[in-house]
Amino acid sequence: MITRSAEIPATAEAVWPVVSAADRLPDWYSLADRVDVVTGQGMGERRLAHGRHDGRRQEIDQEVVEHEPHKVIAWRQLAERHDGEPATVRATDVLFRVRLEPEGRGTRVRLESQLTPAGIGRAIALHLVGAAAIGRELDECLVRLTRSLELEQEHGR
Repeated sequence: MITRSAEIPATAEAVWPVVSAADRLPDWYSLADRVDVVTGQGMGERRLAHGRHDGRRQEIDQEVVEHEPHKVIAWRQLAERHDGEPATVRATDVLFRVRLEPEGRGTRVRLESQLTPAGIGRAIALHLVGAAAIGRELDECLVRLTRSLELEQEHGR
């Protein structure tokens, strides 16, 4: 599991709508340009995340598998496509989790990316290269989340 965390100067009540609403993910989740709800709400919600990866269009089917308001949300990747074609399977299970914990005047936001590599070769690649890249993406997500919340506070939302 690859994790990153930061203290965000906002309450969990203010952070929750940003990290849990599908249409808000592109505000902070650096891998998504757009996220559509396919069906459901909260636990069991199915989403379609659109983005770009290595210069190609990317679509990821997601399902929310943990949903505890103001505390935790997690989604599992069900399928991935690049330019409309099934992506190379690098992991047999991909889970992304956001944990919120009150801390001081703000909230400790912990991002967790958990991958089960598809074979020993993928495990070695994840260890040697992938983990660092994922860590950088998580760091970027935390920076973007902080900026998004600061903009909200400036504009009184």
